[in-house]
Formats: sequence, structure tokens, C-alpha cells
Amino acid sequence: MSTTLITVIAVIGFGIITGAIIMITVFRLLHSAKQKQQLRKSILMEGISTEAIIHDIIQTSSSMDGRPGVRLDLTVTQVDGRTFPTIVETYIPFTHISQFQKGNVINVRYIADGNERKVEVEDAYIP
Repeated sequence: MSTTLITVIAVIGFGIITGAIIMITVFRLLHSAKQKQQLRKSILMEGISTEAIIHDIIQTSSSMDGRPGVRLDLTVTQVDGRTFPTIVETYIPFTHISQFQKGNVINVRYIADGNERKVEVEDAYIP
């Protein structure tokens, strides 16, 4: 075999392997994002409803369907009266921006997952 043929076969093989690795990575990322969205919806459907105080709100560089992404620093009050701090990254519809100000009380839902609590904002945007 000539050197040119070996080089062409090596380049094609490398391209196929690289393409396969990229496709696997993309599918894993899409699957992970889908699972995260399903968890968020599950928390909003089945979670315990309560209130939280906004200590800080920071706009992130992301957006979803034209809605700005924000990071909320919250103190959540559990149904038994105890509180816990959390940070939630979510998207806010423009019609609800006035509700999401420092010091305001908002409605949230949470689930307990062992010692960890997962929180979602009730008025946030979830596609």
C-alpha cells in the first residue's frame, strides 16, 4: 500500500472516531438537560409549597425564550418553621420581574432529598 492510501485511511478513521465521540457527548448533554427539566417540573408539581425571602438577585448571562436568567439567593421557611438558605438559578417572565426584588417574599416549592433540599420558584418560567 502506498503512503498516501494509508494517510487517507488514517484521516477517515480519525474523523469517524472523532465524530462518534462528539455525537455521544452531545446526546449525553441533551439527556442530562432533559432530566434536569423533568426534575424541576416534578418539584413544582409534587414539592412542598412554602415562602422564601429574596436576599439577592443577580442576572446571569443566559436567557430562555427571551426570559432573563437570574440567580436568587433565598432563605426558605419550611412547613415546620425552620429555615434554610439556598441559591436557585431560574428564568423570570417579564410580567413577574417586579415581584423578584431584594427583600420580597416569593412562593417556592421544595423537596427533601436526603440532607439536601431542592427548591424551585413557583412563578418562574419552565418550558
